[in-house]
Amino acid sequence: MKRSSTAFLQIVIVLFVGRPTRYGYAAEEGGDMFGGLVKYDLVKGTRERHSHGPGRMGGEGVFVPRPDAKAEDEGWLVTYLHDAATSKSEMVIVDARDFTAAPVARVKLPARVPYGFHGTWIEGKEL
Repeated sequence: MKRSSTAFLQIVIVLFVGRPTRYGYAAEEGGDMFGGLVKYDLVKGTRERHSHGPGRMGGEGVFVPRPDAKAEDEGWLVTYLHDAATSKSEMVIVDARDFTAAPVARVKLPARVPYGFHGTWIEGKEL
């Protein structure tokens, strides 16, 4: 696989730390911050890109596994975006198995989320 000079910030999936993995995720540089997300298939040597759209910049995604998932990529990537045209922010949820499709959910936020804001996912049973 050719190394992309535009991929940045590997997204660590806690469930697979220290184990062989098939998939890797990263934020893709573009504009003021990151213009999309990238999914790498480390077995096939391919990549898929999820674009946030023109003027929409986001941060690194957080992988949220589907409950009782059987496959490594059963889950979602969650990230925050800022839309420069509207000066609004939202949280978007991308299906990791349908990576190039539109987000499965968009949550409009009442205030701008600044670039560099980080999040994590903790299951309710872990709280």
